[in-house]
Amino acid sequence: MRKLTVLLTVAIVTSTAGCGFITGDEALSFVAEPAPVGEQALSETGYEQSQLRTQNVSREFTVAGQTRQVNVTNELAMYERSVELGLLGEQRAAVFVTFSSPEVSVAGQSFNPISDMSGRQLLSRFSSQYEGLTVGQQVDNRTQTVLGQETAVEKYDGSAQLSGSSVDVSVHITRVEHQDDYIVALGIYPQQLSGEEEHVFTMLDGIEHEG
Repeated sequence: MRKLTVLLTVAIVTSTAGCGFITGDEALSFVAEPAPVGEQALSETGYEQSQLRTQNVSREFTVAGQTRQVNVTNELAMYERSVELGLLGEQRAAVFVTFSSPEVSVAGQSFNPISDMSGRQLLSRFSSQYEGLTVGQQVDNRTQTVLGQETAVEKYDGSAQLSGSSVDVSVHITRVEHQDDYIVALGIYPQQLSGEEEHVFTMLDGIEHEG
């Protein structure tokens, strides 16, 4: 499942700016808080943390004729679960990811492309970097409480390459705004697994974020 792991570690680049953007000379920095899954949810579902990464993105932006460097810190947490897949044997094929990215408001304007992306647009940020994953039709839209907020969790059919074989997968995606960050949560697992969808929703319930 290594290619899928590479796919899910791709950062979503965030464009941000602050008050000193126009008048200051120093680089501006905006930092997201991590959004890990709590121990209780991990215990209930059997997922294990496989990665906890801080992703730093630096870009230059120009506003009102002034150019400044902007440093953005995103946080990514990845969890995997070993599952039995018949002829393919045991594989770490069930994956759950949380990605947090900061929002900054300047003069009434908010800077973060995640805020305006649809579920399919968010997924395209991943699938475009992973040739083995194909996301098909949306098949469900379920409301769930994440970090105290009602949010839509979209479900898509798809396929992925696993040990050289094409496997039908289900893909869940949602996004919430919490405190000063946007949190994206993504779950992918082979469709042949019984009960894995409920594991994904247990993981969604278990997301923690200090903000």
